[in-house]
Amino acid sequence: MKRTLLSIAVTALTISSFAQGTLNVGNNFTGTFRAPIYAPEPGNPTAVLSGQSSGGVPAGATVYNGNLLGAFNTGANYTFAVYGGAAGILDPAQLGLVISTPFRSAAGNALPAGLITTLAGVAVPGVATGNAATLQVRVWDNTTGASYATATTRGASALFQSAPLGGGVVFAPDMIGWASFNIAVVPEPSTFVLAGLGAAALVIFRRRK
Repeated sequence: MKRTLLSIAVTALTISSFAQGTLNVGNNFTGTFRAPIYAPEPGNPTAVLSGQSSGGVPAGATVYNGNLLGAFNTGANYTFAVYGGAAGILDPAQLGLVISTPFRSAAGNALPAGLITTLAGVAVPGVATGNAATLQVRVWDNTTGASYATATTRGASALFQSAPLGGGVVFAPDMIGWASFNIAVVPEPSTFVLAGLGAAALVIFRRRK
């Protein structure tokens, strides 16, 4: 009997080591973590900001002047997506989509805008139970593009590592360890070309003088 129970336990552990790991996805875990996401900066929509604001948990000193995403009942206009892959990945292009969801709308919700509904036990493809994952949060304005790659107003967190993922009887960890950021307007390539031409003209003008 003891050998049978031991065999079952070993088999369960072996299976779990190959199972897909799970994660609690969100940007608001009551009392422990909160990272609201913000709209572009008024008057400077290309400005890229990151870091916890005074409304984050833990609180930070970054000042955002844009609205919280989802304010004024516009949550469906914005997508919050988590991309993931094996621990130690340094190139965001190597991460795959884990899950995406719209933002909460401020109207009719107990929580403020800037947050999504927490999704429990989300599987992270390619990362086994008990292993850490490399994660990145990407957010975009759906009215400017259907995906992060095509949207012209978007933003992303830095890459961060999860705790060892759960699965089976192992509880999924919360997705923490990153900070608030804003979405910003991505300048069109022509803008960079014009800026480069302007800089080159300035250099030539100075040399002639």
